[in-house]
Amino acid sequence: MIRVAAVVCAAAWSIAAIAAATGSGEPSAQLPTTFTNLQVLPKDIAQRPLIDLMRSFAQGLGVRCEHCHVGEGNDLSKFDFAADTKPAKATARKMLRMTMTINDELLAGVGEPAPAGTRKVTCFTCHRGATKPLTAKAEGGGD
Repeated sequence: MIRVAAVVCAAAWSIAAIAAATGSGEPSAQLPTTFTNLQVLPKDIAQRPLIDLMRSFAQGLGVRCEHCHVGEGNDLSKFDFAADTKPAKATARKMLRMTMTINDELLAGVGEPAPAGTRKVTCFTCHRGATKPLTAKAEGGGD
């Protein structure tokens, strides 16, 4: 149940950013309404939260759907979203599990809670719009 809440919170966090980025609050008619091969996300997740979450991943890493999914171009009806062909999709699943664990377990009770509908750690926390996580340069060579 905590993991489902985490996904819903992550999706809610991204709705405003996605609407601003895409100029649209509606899912595309080109996208499926039911989903298969969901291994981390709830099997019964609705279209809107799933699409919002995927868009937040894309925004956090500065990529498009074809980074993880089989397909290319703007006609999303021709994508095979369920295929596990691309290694980036397996990496995305690992990263999603990692951020869920960080937020739900490791940060539980640490500092102020994240505002409703947000998460303390998201893809953007480390990636900041890049496919590889960005690291801060250590000052003074310390730990």
